[in-house]
Amino acid sequence: MPEAHSFTVRLPDTVYRVARRLAQREGVSLNRLVADALTERARRATTRRLRDAYDALGRDAAESDVEGFAALQAEALLDD
Repeated sequence: MPEAHSFTVRLPDTVYRVARRLAQREGVSLNRLVADALTERARRATTRRLRDAYDALGRDAAESDVEGFAALQAEALLDD
């Protein structure tokens, strides 16, 4: 099991109440709801970074920095 960390998040009351109700409707804890939301956001960011790296490589492969691309790809994939 991966190491777990904790931190405090301050939310406006309205956001907290909506999140609490959403967690109840989904049958998960508020902690799980927030963790899942952050995980999804991180996945989208990784996908976006990979897409940007592929786009940069595809613009002009002869002029592209392949080593830089490989580094970006590794960073995006290993940034867990």
